[in-house]
Amino acid sequence: MTVLSPRETKGLEFDAVVLVEPAAIAEGAGGTSDLYVAMTRPTQRLVVLHARDLPEGF
Repeated sequence: MTVLSPRETKGLEFDAVVLVEPAAIAEGAGGTSDLYVAMTRPTQRLVVLHARDLPEGF
């Protein structure tokens, strides 16, 4: 397993991605742009883990 920030994954693709706490990503320095990048990296499977409410429009 490899843990990367959304900015580190820009331009890359992965078979599966586990996205942890999307609200925290959306509130970070890169905002919703980083969240979009993180959500669009998987080619087959996206798993979302969250305790907080998901960002609006998710």
